[in-house]
Amino acid sequence: MGLGFMVSIGEILKGRHTGKVVELRGWIYRTRTVGGKAFVVIRDATGILQATISRDAVSPEAFRAAEKALIESAVSVHGKVVADKRAPGGYEVQADDFKVVHFAEKFPIQEDLSEEFLLDVRHLWVRSQKMTGIFRVRHTVFGAVHEYFREHGFWEVHPPMITPAGSEGGATLFEVDYFGRKAFLTQSWQLYAEALVLGMEKI
Repeated sequence: MGLGFMVSIGEILKGRHTGKVVELRGWIYRTRTVGGKAFVVIRDATGILQATISRDAVSPEAFRAAEKALIESAVSVHGKVVADKRAPGGYEVQADDFKVVHFAEKFPIQEDLSEEFLLDVRHLWVRSQKMTGIFRVRHTVFGAVHEYFREHGFWEVHPPMITPAGSEGGATLFEVDYFGRKAFLTQSWQLYAEALVLGMEKI
């Protein structure tokens, strides 16, 4: 087994490490075993990639781990990057070692589940491709908006989020303990904006 260097899946999918021995870490996205091979699709923040774990290429312990590991198990894969049109993204890692850092329990999310249930398992739901895709779109949109306003001379300001008293009469206050003192979440950014605009103009 050669000594591999740590890479991200996104780097492999860009073709930067074809033919090289690498190590990657991530979570199991899909998995199936056919005969003497386990096909484990792994995801990290940069993409998904298939790892092929052959019974005759890894230790018995490593192959059993690949067979046993369920979706969302945290894994480490060591092996050679090869181009393969049949694999997701056109590349795969032919493993010479496979380790499970943490065995996950049976994944509870299936299709057509209620929103109430998904909120109960939100720590898993936000890892889905749909949810991470939404956050990436939001990141891009907000980044573009911020860039536009900065290019046009606007300032981004952050007024206090915690205040010693309410700012709107008759409103329900959200009280918090602030180092032993009573405080409230601020209700009105506008009060600070009205003062700041006279000194900074474009906010």
